[in-house]
Amino acid sequence: MDLPIPAETRAQMTAYLKRLLTHIDEEGFAIPFIPADPHTREPSLAYTVGLHVRQGYELAISGLPYEASCSVLNSLAARLLEQQTPPAQAMEVEGAAGGGYSLRLRQAESAAPFALIRTVYRRNPPVWQAVWPDREGRFPGDAACTLSGGAQLPL
Repeated sequence: MDLPIPAETRAQMTAYLKRLLTHIDEEGFAIPFIPADPHTREPSLAYTVGLHVRQGYELAISGLPYEASCSVLNSLAARLLEQQTPPAQAMEVEGAAGGGYSLRLRQAESAAPFALIRTVYRRNPPVWQAVWPDREGRFPGDAACTLSGGAQLPL
C-alpha cells in the first residue's frame, strides 16, 4: 500500500524538479547527489541527468564527496565529448579524475539508482559508471587494489 505524500513534500519535490530542469536547460545537464548513508554505510552517488540528450548516455560516480563528484563528472563529460569516443566497457580516461588519475568506465547494470532520469525523461538511457582507482592507480578488481569493497557502489 502506497502512503500519501504530504502536500508540503510534493511542493518541495516540484520545486526541486523545476530547478533541475532549469539547470539542464542552461548547462546541458545537471548532477544530483545522494550523500553516503551512515547507517547502511552505502557510499555516495552522483550522476548526470540530461547528458544523454546530447551524448547518448549518462555518467555516474560513487564514493566521492559532492564537490569531487561534480568535478569528475563535468571533466569526464567534457573529455568524452572532446574525444568524440563513446564509452566502452573497461575504457580508461586519463586525467579525468584530477591529480593525474585515470577513471575506468563500466556500464551500469541497473537503472534503479537513477530515478531522476526516469522522472524527467521517462526512459532509461545507458549509464556509464566512472570507477576511480586507489592511490597507486589500481582499480577495484585489480590485483593489490587497496580500496575496500564498499568504497564505491557497483552500479
